[in-house]
Amino acid sequence: MDFIERFIDIARAHPERIAVTQTDHSLSYRQLYRRAAALALTLQAATTGPLIGLMMAKNINYIVALLAVHISGRTAVALDRGYPIERQKQLADAVDLALCIVDRHVTEPLDLVRAGTVLLDLSEVHPGTEPSEPTGVNERQEAAAYIVFTSGTTGRPKPVMVPYRSLSALIAGMIQPDTAQGCTLFYAAQGFDVSFQEIYSTLCCGHTLHLIEDDIKKDLHILYRTLHDRQVTRLFLPTSVLIPFTMFDRNGAFDLPRLTQILVAGEQLRINPAVRRWFQEHPNCRLINHYGPSETHVVMEHVLEQPPKQWPDLPPLGDVLPCSRACVLNEDLQPVAPGACGRLYIAGRSLALGYYGMAQQTADRFIHDPVSGERMYDTGDICYQDSNGLYHYRGRHDRQHKVRGHRVELKEIEVVVSDSGLVTDCLVVARESGATTVLILYYTTHAADQDVTLALHTHLAAQLPEYMLPSFYQRIAAIPLNHNGKADPQRLPRLGSARDQLPGHYEPPQGPMEIQLCAIAAPCLGLDKVGALDNFMDLGASSITLLLLMAELRHALGRDLRLTDLYEFPCARHLCAHLARPHSVTPPPDRPLPVSDRRQRCAAMATLSAKRRH
Repeated sequence: MDFIERFIDIARAHPERIAVTQTDHSLSYRQLYRRAAALALTLQAATTGPLIGLMMAKNINYIVALLAVHISGRTAVALDRGYPIERQKQLADAVDLALCIVDRHVTEPLDLVRAGTVLLDLSEVHPGTEPSEPTGVNERQEAAAYIVFTSGTTGRPKPVMVPYRSLSALIAGMIQPDTAQGCTLFYAAQGFDVSFQEIYSTLCCGHTLHLIEDDIKKDLHILYRTLHDRQVTRLFLPTSVLIPFTMFDRNGAFDLPRLTQILVAGEQLRINPAVRRWFQEHPNCRLINHYGPSETHVVMEHVLEQPPKQWPDLPPLGDVLPCSRACVLNEDLQPVAPGACGRLYIAGRSLALGYYGMAQQTADRFIHDPVSGERMYDTGDICYQDSNGLYHYRGRHDRQHKVRGHRVELKEIEVVVSDSGLVTDCLVVARESGATTVLILYYTTHAADQDVTLALHTHLAAQLPEYMLPSFYQRIAAIPLNHNGKADPQRLPRLGSARDQLPGHYEPPQGPMEIQLCAIAAPCLGLDKVGALDNFMDLGASSITLLLLMAELRHALGRDLRLTDLYEFPCARHLCAHLARPHSVTPPPDRPLPVSDRRQRCAAMATLSAKRRH
């Protein structure tokens, strides 16, 4: 049974159950199915093309539209509204959308899609009374259920086509017994493959999916309150968010009795004291590690069942799920010795169809086993299998990195930098900094004294998503080469952890509060020290870094800061002055506070700095 059949069976068996909620709005399974089925009929009448774009806000209408696409047997292509306009255009141009579903929250669809693409306003589609039957199961199993985009070495994102059979196999393995109705938080971004897992593993169990606005994810206090108030039982988190999430509530102030599962994925899971302590204080909640690239989705799972104090610092990726097969091979595609490291290959029902419109790239990564002839995907991950059959991650063989749960090809950033015309050469490297990974751009210019950092950042921010923006820009005389004439990252000047190596005047902190704030900020930023007037963003702070800083400040000061406080007062001295004022910390709002992303921050910070100077 595929995932659409499962959803329809649930809708018919439990029509009055609440399927989706958001703020004060909800739909029952009957209402959700009828609306989605009516829209599916409209799609079938409007176009015969397979690819359907979803250019919508993250709301209940989006769930209706996604279900409609799949009931009609089409392919969903979600365009992330948080990306820069140029990036959204690039994604839309990479595929041939037959139709694009929009809602009243979207104002610029004509600027993003090709001429001739049909635009369907969801507000004009009315719920039906007699739901249509979905497209035949056998007809759609080898068709693409969705397309997600991953970073590519050519400078273009790669559209990964994931078939219905893959998603059906994953969801079938996640079906839970029909006990008390649970609630899952819809946390992932719409264009992220985990979102399909969140949605369908919930709806195919007859549980409730609760939608949150993206700003809630940036305020841990509101996130915790939402988990409590909505009685959330299951939470999917990017691995990079787990540490700040667990650090935020060190004193057990938030009671989460119904939360029984936290599932993490996106990069290597690391267990630190904060994670151990949190799960010791929440013994009813299990931590589950998932592994799988976009080309296979989830293929391994590891449930950390022993007492948290016994958890290893680097848990395994896990065991292979029934829908997949894994093998560790050497360069000749032969199995390595037991316990030896090699490249991980995945086969089975979970495999994607390939990259849309990229035949050569598909042939390069989706190869055939020389012995069995079975099709398999080269993950590029270096792994080994232990004596218990569990797989462990040990690194990459290429320049691909995980940054805040997203796969990033450093070459793609370099192509965009070169296209700016501002540099003569460049190289991007990834470095561990504190609890996260930061990107550093090294570049050369025609003139030795030409500093184009601001212009480069402006150019990149208009082209790339926030997680692909370098945290540091370093102009150097020349890119070092190895004896083969290739760029040698090992010979680049290291920024290291010394604050004195970074540009800008260092102003020592003064007074107990400033000294304490700087001491808290330094390890979060991966530095030996932080000056009183150092802008956190200029020191490479990302959204994850700021969440860590919020958690540390809350623990040390007993104050519930908001992320907006760190954007508005982005250095220790200004933040100290803010905290010294009576009632300086805003009480939790009824609705999440708007938070600017990094592309908007530049203008906001310039405005705030100008105000302070006057």
